[in-house]
Amino acid sequence: MPLAISDLIHPTAVIGPEADVAHDVQVGPFVIIDGPVTIGPGCVIEGHACLTGPLTIGRDNFIGHGAVLGKSPQHRGYQGESTSLRIGDGNVIREYVTIHRGTPQGGGETWIGDNNMFMVNAHVGHDARVGSGVTLVNGALVAGHVELFDGCILSGYAAIQQRVRVGRLAMVGGLGSSTKDIPPFILHQGHNCVSGLNIVGMRRSGMSAQSIASLREAFRMLYQEGRMLTAALERIEADLGHVAEVAEFVTFIRASATGINPARASDRRDRTF
Repeated sequence: MPLAISDLIHPTAVIGPEADVAHDVQVGPFVIIDGPVTIGPGCVIEGHACLTGPLTIGRDNFIGHGAVLGKSPQHRGYQGESTSLRIGDGNVIREYVTIHRGTPQGGGETWIGDNNMFMVNAHVGHDARVGSGVTLVNGALVAGHVELFDGCILSGYAAIQQRVRVGRLAMVGGLGSSTKDIPPFILHQGHNCVSGLNIVGMRRSGMSAQSIASLREAFRMLYQEGRMLTAALERIEADLGHVAEVAEFVTFIRASATGINPARASDRRDRTF
């Protein structure tokens, strides 16, 4: 027998008249759903969470105790405009995570993909773009306009400066931080410091041994041979550009507006590209 709505929504929850909540969504005690909020089927919202619209949440998401989603952006130029937050399907958003709406200057929307995990106290700022399969470990901080590509990992208390991109399957170590782009497949540790390739992550993703070997060679050419960036990328492209993952690596770096960081073991450790 299907559950009645009263069995799924705690009586202390406050749900505004503009909300559109699927019939099977579970809503815990003292939850606040305010404004134009759309919540898809299969979602679970634990107690004391606060969801503010304009906010669209897909299906089968878990929203933990005290999470705050869709509040206004922390931006001095924000003047109360109607901006939004859009969240896809199958995400796990744990206790006290905060994800803010966009700003008019940034396109008006913060966007979250599918099957991501945001652990306790993680924060995603205004106008961010988060792909799918991304992991933010406890306390990770993502500033405004940041772009996180599929499968990247920010370890505990990592911090990413505004407008930085973190490439696919890259990993930032615990307490790490970056003011520059982090290319795909890179392992980043400390402040603005590349330490190698995310070999474990690449293997877990199912990447072939041949592609991993090619990326090792590309890494060596870029970070360990002492070439200038343009020359290094041209050499990588000429020798290994036929490998899809290497082409992705080069394309990401060429598109960088902030530059990339040097490798820790490089003789050019004090220089950013």
